[in-house]
Amino acid sequence: MFGEERHMQIMEILRQSKTASVEYLSRTLFASEATIRRDLGKLEEQGFLKRRFGGAVLLEGFDQEIPFLYRETENKPLKESIAAKACEFVSENDSVILDSSSTVLQMVKFLKNRSRLTIITNGLKTTQLLSESGRSKVYCTGGILRESSLSFVGSRAEKFVEDFQVKTLFFSCRGVSKEGHLTDGNESEAELRRVMMKHATTRILLCDSTKFDQTALMRICDFDAIDYIITDKVLDDDWCKLLAGYNVKVVYGE
Repeated sequence: MFGEERHMQIMEILRQSKTASVEYLSRTLFASEATIRRDLGKLEEQGFLKRRFGGAVLLEGFDQEIPFLYRETENKPLKESIAAKACEFVSENDSVILDSSSTVLQMVKFLKNRSRLTIITNGLKTTQLLSESGRSKVYCTGGILRESSLSFVGSRAEKFVEDFQVKTLFFSCRGVSKEGHLTDGNESEAELRRVMMKHATTRILLCDSTKFDQTALMRICDFDAIDYIITDKVLDDDWCKLLAGYNVKVVYGE
Protein backbone atom coordinates (compact mmCIF):
# COMPACT_ATOMS: atom_id res chain seq x y z
CA MET A 1 0.00 0.00 0.00
CA PHE A 2 1.38 3.41 -0.97
CA GLY A 3 1.89 6.06 1.69
CA GLU A 4 -0.81 8.39 0.34
CA GLU A 5 -3.38 5.60 0.28
CA ARG A 6 -2.41 4.59 3.82
CA HIS A 7 -2.77 8.20 5.00
CA MET A 8 -6.25 8.32 3.51
CA GLN A 9 -7.26 5.14 5.32
CA ILE A 10 -5.88 6.44 8.61
CA MET A 11 -7.97 9.57 8.21
CA GLU A 12 -11.08 7.52 7.41
CA ILE A 13 -10.54 5.35 10.51
CA LEU A 14 -10.13 8.45 12.66
CA ARG A 15 -13.17 10.10 11.09
CA GLN A 16 -15.27 7.14 12.20
CA SER A 17 -13.65 6.39 15.57
CA LYS A 18 -12.10 9.77 16.50
CA THR A 19 -9.10 7.96 18.02
CA ALA A 20 -6.93 4.94 17.18
CA SER A 21 -3.85 3.27 18.58
CA VAL A 22 -0.65 2.63 16.64
CA GLU A 23 -1.08 -1.07 17.30
CA TYR A 24 -4.61 -1.07 15.86
CA LEU A 25 -3.60 0.91 12.77
CA SER A 26 -0.60 -1.34 12.21
CA ARG A 27 -2.74 -4.47 12.38
CA THR A 28 -5.58 -3.06 10.28
CA LEU A 29 -3.41 -1.54 7.54
CA PHE A 30 -0.79 -4.33 7.46
CA ALA A 31 2.05 -1.90 8.11
CA SER A 32 4.77 -1.86 10.73
CA GLU A 33 4.29 0.24 13.84
CA ALA A 34 7.34 2.31 12.84
CA THR A 35 5.68 3.09 9.49
CA ILE A 36 2.42 4.06 11.20
CA ARG A 37 4.27 6.39 13.58
CA ARG A 38 5.91 8.13 10.63
CA ASP A 39 2.52 8.45 8.94
CA LEU A 40 0.99 9.97 12.06
CA GLY A 41 3.88 12.40 12.31
CA LYS A 42 3.31 13.63 8.75
CA LEU A 43 -0.44 13.96 9.28
CA GLU A 44 0.12 15.86 12.51
CA GLU A 45 2.49 18.28 10.71
CA GLN A 46 -0.29 18.97 8.20
CA GLY A 47 -2.73 19.75 11.02
CA PHE A 48 -5.09 16.81 10.53
CA LEU A 49 -4.62 15.01 13.85
CA LYS A 50 -2.86 15.13 17.22
CA ARG A 51 -0.59 12.35 18.32
CA ARG A 52 -1.19 10.89 21.75
CA PHE A 53 0.82 8.28 23.64
CA GLY A 54 0.42 5.06 21.68
CA GLY A 55 -1.86 6.53 18.99
CA ALA A 56 -3.62 9.61 17.64
CA VAL A 57 -6.87 11.57 17.86
CA LEU A 58 -8.70 13.47 15.13
CA LEU A 59 -8.59 17.23 15.50
CA GLU A 60 -11.91 18.96 16.05
CA GLY A 61 -13.47 20.06 12.78
CA PHE A 62 -12.28 17.09 10.70
CA ASP A 63 -14.98 14.68 11.87
CA GLN A 64 -17.35 15.50 9.01
CA GLU A 65 -14.93 15.65 6.10
CA ILE A 66 -11.69 14.08 5.03
CA PRO A 67 -9.07 16.61 3.87
CA PHE A 68 -9.02 17.18 0.12
CA LEU A 69 -5.59 15.61 -0.40
CA TYR A 70 -7.02 12.26 0.68
CA ARG A 71 -10.52 12.63 -0.74
CA GLU A 72 -8.94 13.18 -4.15
CA THR A 73 -7.60 9.61 -4.16
CA GLU A 74 -10.59 8.05 -2.37
CA ASN A 75 -12.67 5.92 -4.80
CA LYS A 76 -10.87 7.60 -7.70
CA PRO A 77 -11.89 5.08 -10.43
CA LEU A 78 -15.55 5.53 -9.48
CA LYS A 79 -15.20 9.31 -9.56
CA GLU A 80 -13.51 9.22 -12.97
CA SER A 81 -16.32 7.15 -14.47
CA ILE A 82 -18.91 9.56 -13.05
CA ALA A 83 -16.96 12.59 -14.28
CA ALA A 84 -16.61 11.18 -17.80
CA LYS A 85 -20.38 10.72 -18.01
CA ALA A 86 -20.99 14.21 -16.60
CA CYS A 87 -18.93 15.75 -19.41
CA GLU A 88 -21.42 14.37 -21.92
CA PHE A 89 -23.76 17.09 -20.64
CA VAL A 90 -21.29 19.81 -21.70
CA SER A 91 -21.14 21.21 -25.25
CA GLU A 92 -18.86 23.84 -26.74
CA ASN A 93 -19.81 27.41 -25.81
CA ASP A 94 -21.62 26.22 -22.67
CA SER A 95 -21.45 28.06 -19.36
CA VAL A 96 -21.03 25.89 -16.26
CA ILE A 97 -20.29 26.05 -12.56
CA LEU A 98 -17.97 23.40 -11.11
CA ASP A 99 -17.88 23.15 -7.35
CA SER A 100 -14.70 22.36 -5.43
CA SER A 101 -15.41 18.67 -4.76
CA SER A 102 -12.92 15.94 -5.57
CA THR A 103 -15.48 14.19 -7.80
CA VAL A 104 -16.16 17.27 -9.92
CA LEU A 105 -12.40 17.87 -10.14
CA GLN A 106 -12.14 14.67 -12.19
CA MET A 107 -14.19 16.36 -14.93
CA VAL A 108 -11.29 18.68 -15.79
CA LYS A 109 -9.29 16.07 -17.71
CA PHE A 110 -12.32 15.35 -19.90
CA LEU A 111 -13.11 19.03 -20.49
CA LYS A 112 -9.66 19.99 -21.72
CA ASN A 113 -10.57 19.21 -25.33
CA ARG A 114 -13.70 21.38 -25.25
CA SER A 115 -13.43 24.91 -26.61
CA ARG A 116 -15.01 28.22 -25.70
CA LEU A 117 -16.50 27.13 -22.38
CA THR A 118 -17.19 29.62 -19.64
CA ILE A 119 -16.40 27.98 -16.31
CA ILE A 120 -16.98 29.37 -12.82
CA THR A 121 -15.47 27.49 -9.89
CA ASN A 122 -14.61 27.95 -6.23
CA GLY A 123 -12.01 25.17 -6.35
CA LEU A 124 -8.36 26.23 -6.16
CA LYS A 125 -7.01 23.02 -7.70
CA THR A 126 -9.83 22.99 -10.26
CA THR A 127 -8.79 26.48 -11.34
CA GLN A 128 -5.14 25.49 -11.63
CA LEU A 129 -5.86 22.44 -13.76
CA LEU A 130 -8.29 24.30 -16.01
CA SER A 131 -5.68 26.96 -16.68
CA GLU A 132 -3.43 24.38 -18.33
CA SER A 133 -5.63 23.98 -21.41
CA GLY A 134 -6.15 27.66 -22.19
CA ARG A 135 -9.20 26.81 -24.33
CA SER A 136 -11.89 28.09 -21.98
CA LYS A 137 -12.65 31.24 -20.03
CA VAL A 138 -12.20 30.41 -16.35
CA TYR A 139 -13.49 32.47 -13.41
CA CYS A 140 -12.43 31.69 -9.84
CA THR A 141 -14.72 33.05 -7.14
CA GLY A 142 -12.12 34.13 -4.65
CA GLY A 143 -13.18 34.45 -1.04
CA ILE A 144 -11.92 32.76 2.11
CA LEU A 145 -9.62 29.82 1.34
CA ARG A 146 -10.40 26.63 3.25
CA GLU A 147 -7.04 24.88 3.28
CA SER A 148 -8.52 21.49 4.16
CA SER A 149 -10.69 21.49 1.02
CA LEU A 150 -8.69 23.84 -1.27
CA SER A 151 -11.90 25.79 -1.82
CA PHE A 152 -13.02 29.40 -1.60
CA VAL A 153 -16.12 30.14 0.46
CA GLY A 154 -17.80 33.01 2.28
CA SER A 155 -19.78 36.09 1.31
CA ARG A 156 -17.32 37.22 -1.37
CA ALA A 157 -17.51 33.84 -3.13
CA GLU A 158 -21.31 33.90 -2.91
CA LYS A 159 -21.52 37.45 -4.28
CA PHE A 160 -19.25 36.48 -7.18
CA VAL A 161 -21.51 33.58 -8.17
CA GLU A 162 -24.59 35.82 -7.98
CA ASP A 163 -23.29 37.88 -10.93
CA PHE A 164 -23.68 34.88 -13.29
CA GLN A 165 -26.47 32.79 -14.75
CA VAL A 166 -25.15 29.54 -16.25
CA LYS A 167 -26.52 26.56 -18.10
CA THR A 168 -25.38 23.77 -15.76
CA LEU A 169 -24.09 23.29 -12.23
CA PHE A 170 -22.02 20.21 -11.42
CA PHE A 171 -21.61 19.57 -7.72
CA SER A 172 -21.20 16.86 -5.12
CA CYS A 173 -22.00 16.30 -1.44
CA ARG A 174 -21.06 14.11 1.51
CA GLY A 175 -24.37 12.33 1.98
CA VAL A 176 -27.64 11.42 0.23
CA SER A 177 -30.42 10.23 2.52
CA LYS A 178 -33.77 8.52 1.96
CA GLU A 179 -35.34 11.43 3.80
CA GLY A 180 -34.75 13.36 0.58
CA HIS A 181 -31.79 15.47 1.66
CA LEU A 182 -28.33 16.22 0.27
CA THR A 183 -25.88 17.09 3.04
CA ASP A 184 -22.33 18.31 3.52
CA GLY A 185 -19.94 18.53 6.45
CA ASN A 186 -19.26 22.27 6.30
CA GLU A 187 -21.74 25.13 6.67
CA SER A 188 -19.92 27.52 4.32
CA GLU A 189 -19.63 24.91 1.56
CA ALA A 190 -23.31 24.04 1.87
CA GLU A 191 -24.37 27.69 1.69
CA LEU A 192 -22.25 28.39 -1.38
CA ARG A 193 -23.71 25.38 -3.16
CA ARG A 194 -27.20 26.68 -2.44
CA VAL A 195 -26.25 29.98 -4.10
CA MET A 196 -24.78 28.11 -7.07
CA MET A 197 -28.04 26.23 -7.50
CA LYS A 198 -30.01 29.47 -7.79
CA HIS A 199 -27.83 30.59 -10.68
CA ALA A 200 -27.91 27.45 -12.85
CA THR A 201 -30.69 26.23 -15.12
CA THR A 202 -29.77 22.54 -14.77
CA ARG A 203 -28.34 21.07 -11.56
CA ILE A 204 -26.42 17.80 -11.72
CA LEU A 205 -25.21 15.92 -8.63
CA LEU A 206 -22.10 13.76 -9.06
CA CYS A 207 -22.23 11.15 -6.32
CA ASP A 208 -20.50 7.80 -5.98
CA SER A 209 -22.43 4.92 -4.43
CA THR A 210 -20.67 5.14 -1.05
CA LYS A 211 -22.54 8.39 -0.28
CA PHE A 212 -26.05 6.95 -0.48
CA ASP A 213 -27.74 6.35 2.89
CA GLN A 214 -25.23 8.74 4.50
CA THR A 215 -25.94 11.99 6.32
CA ALA A 216 -23.54 14.83 7.14
CA LEU A 217 -24.08 17.85 9.37
CA MET A 218 -25.41 20.54 7.02
CA ARG A 219 -28.34 20.27 4.61
CA ILE A 220 -27.59 21.59 1.10
CA CYS A 221 -31.02 21.02 -0.44
CA ASP A 222 -33.76 18.49 -1.01
CA PHE A 223 -34.14 16.24 -4.05
CA ASP A 224 -36.66 18.53 -5.72
CA ALA A 225 -33.86 21.09 -6.25
CA ILE A 226 -31.82 18.86 -8.58
CA ASP A 227 -32.38 17.49 -12.08
CA TYR A 228 -29.90 14.62 -12.42
CA ILE A 229 -27.81 12.30 -10.27
CA ILE A 230 -24.81 10.65 -11.90
CA THR A 231 -23.51 7.68 -9.92
CA ASP A 232 -21.46 4.53 -10.49
CA LYS A 233 -23.75 1.64 -9.46
CA VAL A 234 -27.32 0.76 -10.37
CA LEU A 235 -29.59 1.86 -7.52
CA ASP A 236 -32.09 -0.51 -5.95
CA ASP A 237 -35.82 -0.22 -6.59
CA ASP A 238 -36.51 1.79 -3.43
CA TRP A 239 -34.02 4.47 -4.43
CA CYS A 240 -35.24 4.55 -8.03
CA LYS A 241 -38.85 5.00 -6.95
CA LEU A 242 -37.91 7.67 -4.42
CA LEU A 243 -35.92 9.73 -6.93
CA ALA A 244 -38.54 9.29 -9.65
CA GLY A 245 -41.06 10.81 -7.27
CA TYR A 246 -38.94 13.97 -7.24
CA ASN A 247 -38.48 13.85 -11.04
CA VAL A 248 -34.73 13.29 -10.60
CA LYS A 249 -33.18 11.41 -13.52
CA VAL A 250 -30.48 8.89 -12.64
CA VAL A 251 -27.54 8.37 -15.00
CA TYR A 252 -24.75 5.84 -14.56
CA GLY A 253 -21.03 6.22 -15.21
CA GLU A 254 -19.15 4.14 -17.74
